[in-house]
Amino acid sequence: MPALPAATLAERLAISVDDRTAAVLVSSVLYSNAHIVPNLRAVVEACERVGAELLVDAYHTLNVVPFSLVEEGLQRAFVVGGGYKYCQLGPGNAFLRFPQDTDLRPVVTGWFSEFTDLSRSPAAGRVAYGPGPARFAGATYDFTSHYRAAAVFKFFEEQKLTPQKLRELNQHQIEILSAGSRNDAIGGFLAIPTPRAAKTQKALHKKNIWTDHRGDSLRLGPAPYVTDAQLAAATQALERQKS
Repeated sequence: MPALPAATLAERLAISVDDRTAAVLVSSVLYSNAHIVPNLRAVVEACERVGAELLVDAYHTLNVVPFSLVEEGLQRAFVVGGGYKYCQLGPGNAFLRFPQDTDLRPVVTGWFSEFTDLSRSPAAGRVAYGPGPARFAGATYDFTSHYRAAAVFKFFEEQKLTPQKLRELNQHQIEILSAGSRNDAIGGFLAIPTPRAAKTQKALHKKNIWTDHRGDSLRLGPAPYVTDAQLAAATQALERQKS
């Protein structure tokens, strides 16, 4: 699908939904350019009309853009996300939220799901699943990041780093990186169109300025532990790189 303006993406998806649609998958914040996708409620309503499912990827929203399932009307949606980036939880910590009354089940699962009821004999040709959330459980995994997550969330509470506070800090940092331009329509990072994004990224890395790139876009991702002075120095280095 060609790139669509974030301001109209939800509406265009809603228009595309028809009786052939089984499911719609959409991000709440686009990973390539950080644009927030507004009016997801329009997609919800379109899916409900035809009995389709909606899955929202909230990965680039968590802990950097306030996000409410109730306010967005997403109680009936599947929502996935991870804590590796803005939650600082480390790798391997992700979640799936699903509607309470859904009767969907995975085609392939792991033994953690079956482990909840080993005494039950599976029906011929069917995989046994545990009740509730266990239905979507996988196999053995490294749970170390859960301990880190508990410590990180405790730290957030102690420092009063609420989602709103983190959003205000992030927008302040984005404003520094964009030379004073404030943009409430983007998420936690700034994507800058750059003809030689890969080359620019490597040049900045040599100056100990860490960025990444997607195609012709250089992505700058500030964080709460980065100072204003560091961001200003990165902006100056980027300007020199352009000249």
